[in-house]
Amino acid sequence: WFLAACGGPSQKYALGNVLLTESFSEEAAWETYLDDGIVFRVVDGSYRVQTGDDGYIWGLNNAVHDDVVIEVTSSQLSAFENNAYGVMCRADTSNNGDGYYFLISGDGYYTISKGEGDDVKQLVEWTASSAINSGQKNNTIRAVCIGDYLAMYVNDKFLADVRDSDYVSGYAGFAATAFEGGVTDVTFDNLTIT
Repeated sequence: WFLAACGGPSQKYALGNVLLTESFSEEAAWETYLDDGIVFRVVDGSYRVQTGDDGYIWGLNNAVHDDVVIEVTSSQLSAFENNAYGVMCRADTSNNGDGYYFLISGDGYYTISKGEGDDVKQLVEWTASSAINSGQKNNTIRAVCIGDYLAMYVNDKFLADVRDSDYVSGYAGFAATAFEGGVTDVTFDNLTIT
């Protein structure tokens, strides 16, 4: 399954038509979820995510896509670095956690994972990369979901790709968690789905 982490991508892709450009100026643009220290909502022109270590939490949009490239700028606000946050593609429309996760951490790691209900399995193991700006910094995350091909780029640098055919369509979304009792606070902005 694991194809490449060093070297280049195993497959080329071309960007298609722009399906969505989101500046998060409309509060109703994405899912809002507020509950006991968990926040997923549009605020001040970005999508803000705050959560502890209660497992992965996600917020979705409501348009079904199949083959997409999702790119977004993330900004970590919290100092706690043992976390995970990023984008989802092909998230199940029942909002059950199924889908593909393209995640980075505040301490400079990344993974491509697959959600199956409450279980998030790594298709690409957590790996350190100097391409990721660690700590309270910005990173541009790009998730490629075309056919069974999944690839991840951060700050325009290829990190890894893998093949998996379990999910073929679904929603785009954002996901996050913290580990070891920490808190993750991150915003997402300048989203483009092609």
